[in-house]
Amino acid sequence: MKKVKRLALDLSERLQLPQEALLTASKLTVTAGRRILIENHRGILAYGPEYIAVGTGEGSIGLRGTALRLLAMNRTELLIGGQIETVEWS
Repeated sequence: MKKVKRLALDLSERLQLPQEALLTASKLTVTAGRRILIENHRGILAYGPEYIAVGTGEGSIGLRGTALRLLAMNRTELLIGGQIETVEWS
């Protein structure tokens, strides 16, 4: 499996494509500290108004803030709203 991942990483670098195009890398887009779009997620691990944890292909992303809520979710994308204070990767 590591060979396939390395091959995809090399291919994305040579073709100058973002890693998330060929790998399971998650992409995070923050808008004005009020919304976060997470692409290539693996599901919600923890959910509450002050903390949301989202699984990724490489670990997890933790969001801390106030009035956090799930705005939309599908198989690959997750949109979270609220006052986002910190983003943690683990």
